[in-house]
Amino acid sequence: LKPFIKLARRLNRWKDGLLEYFKNKISNGISEGINNKIKVIKRRSYGFYDMNYFFLKILMATGFLPHIRKIKMQP
Repeated sequence: LKPFIKLARRLNRWKDGLLEYFKNKISNGISEGINNKIKVIKRRSYGFYDMNYFFLKILMATGFLPHIRKIKMQP
């Protein structure tokens, strides 16, 4: 019974967002995915000193610079 109560509370908390999704068929999945890619780049970089290079890495990872071929670096 406890898991169902927890589920009911969660659904009640998310009710507005769920209803809007089924009404408009729009989600924030794309923005969440891009945000996740940015976080992964930050975590793997150990901190960029050059912000232009950081933005370039973000643009490459998110596909906004498709004409630049990604080169796989050897460890």
